[in-house]
Amino acid sequence: MTPRVVVLGGGPAGDVAALRAAQRGADVVLVERAELGGTCLNWGCIPTKSLLATADLLRRIRRAGELGLRVGEVEVDFPRMMERKEEVVVAMRGGVEAACKRRKVRVVRGEGVLEDGIVRVGEERLEYDHLIVCVGTEPSGLPGIDMSHPRVVTSNGVLRLQSLPRRLLVIGGGVIGCEFASLFAPLGVAVTVVEVLPQILAGVEPRVVREFRRLVEKEGITFHTGRSVEKVDYRDDQVTATLDDGTAIEADLVLVSVGRAAQTAGIGLQGAGVELTSRGHIVVDEMLRTANPKIWAAGDCIGGLQLAHLGSAEGARAVENALGVGVRAMDRTVVPSCIYTHPEIAMVGLGQEAAKAAGHEVKVGQARFLGNGKAVGENEPDGLVQLVSDAASGEILGATVMGVHGVEIIHEVGVAISGGLTVDELGDIIHAHPTVSELVMEAAEQAEGLAPYLS
Repeated sequence: MTPRVVVLGGGPAGDVAALRAAQRGADVVLVERAELGGTCLNWGCIPTKSLLATADLLRRIRRAGELGLRVGEVEVDFPRMMERKEEVVVAMRGGVEAACKRRKVRVVRGEGVLEDGIVRVGEERLEYDHLIVCVGTEPSGLPGIDMSHPRVVTSNGVLRLQSLPRRLLVIGGGVIGCEFASLFAPLGVAVTVVEVLPQILAGVEPRVVREFRRLVEKEGITFHTGRSVEKVDYRDDQVTATLDDGTAIEADLVLVSVGRAAQTAGIGLQGAGVELTSRGHIVVDEMLRTANPKIWAAGDCIGGLQLAHLGSAEGARAVENALGVGVRAMDRTVVPSCIYTHPEIAMVGLGQEAAKAAGHEVKVGQARFLGNGKAVGENEPDGLVQLVSDAASGEILGATVMGVHGVEIIHEVGVAISGGLTVDELGDIIHAHPTVSELVMEAAEQAEGLAPYLS
């Protein structure tokens, strides 16, 4: 008998789960209340990267004189930027819809609610042998902030702006907050970032963050770390935020970027025996199964790292475990994390402090972009590669890359970790010259004291 699979949520976890289930011979229904592609495609990864591409091109054009090109004053056409962003989203969303059609995945529009062992979507009742819950997250508000005020937006609202603000206050200096700061600063917006923690980009190596902050402050971004917003005065045309140290910040727009909340409430999960954490995340075991043996979950709604590529991997793993195909636990040993600021920051595995906390005596190899011919030739000399290994065995534990193309070359270290390579073995692999990627080889050689130009 053909297994019946219902997938709740059509984001990166859900659409991959549905397509993989169809590839494995299941009869699949994908339930989505909004648009296929979820937050990543419609409100996150894809639209923001489309806008960031424009901002990065603007940076390069303004520095074109350094490369021997004479250009006139560049005018920002913000409505066209937003229009192009939407064109990219629609095209990518069409690809997801086409894939579902090819794989004969039936897409049902509406909110799915669990009732008496079935999923109800409006008047339709969907029976299942396996249910994969991938309902994702939504931006969190902030207590004490009037989230309904027209001068206050989340990451969703900022993607619907019709015009550029002159002054932007970003509350929250995490990945999303810093990416938007990196987007708006080159467009001529005065950006101020307030972060309650002592460091922006929590979880990134402190040395890298210090270097990153030094670079982006040159663009005019102002940071207030270890500070919180004590009160906000609202007017029709602006807001004034007062910090806990008395600093007053006037802004035309406030972006609240303080995390995301799971969209698990009100859809009958607990009534179906699914356990939720105090923050609303679905509790799963290492196989991604919930307390109900017919229900599995994947993606942002289960907590942990909220990354589209991890959600997709979890979606595929959950459905294959459910169908009994290549059953195995979810392995999160090698999950790259990428921050699309300028300069980019990418990480995989353990950082230096995390490796020490895990009991390793570490050895660190480092190579700077300033000595890389490709990076210097592209007029992008800022950044570094930091490679962390176990001092005794030489096993590669992780890496952080900050600089141009960092989000592309990080995967090389991921493959090395997955393959169990030592830092010496990675340093022995011949890399093409000139490339930015050869910085990984040089960092490995530097860790062993053998880098010709660095040791």
